[in-house]
Amino acid sequence: MPRRQQRRVPRRIKGDRSERREDTSALDASARRILAATGGDARQLNSIVLDLRQLRDEADRRAFEDPSPDALREYRRAARELAEAERAIALSDGH
Repeated sequence: MPRRQQRRVPRRIKGDRSERREDTSALDASARRILAATGGDARQLNSIVLDLRQLRDEADRRAFEDPSPDALREYRRAARELAEAERAIALSDGH
């Protein structure tokens, strides 16, 4: 009697490409909004990035000292806003 063939479980590909594309699109859209709000002024963009880095670092410190869902949410928000501002600088530089 022939052996029964085992079912193969499909493997998930790490980091679904369509999901990454959507994340990049959302990041670019937010960066373009920042560019429009600042008029593409490099000094203002750099100032925003510095402020957001401080906010992110402060949120990281708070989340480390007192871990909670709220602290994690604040850290993620600050990190996302920083990434958007950094992307705005890259877009203004033409990258």
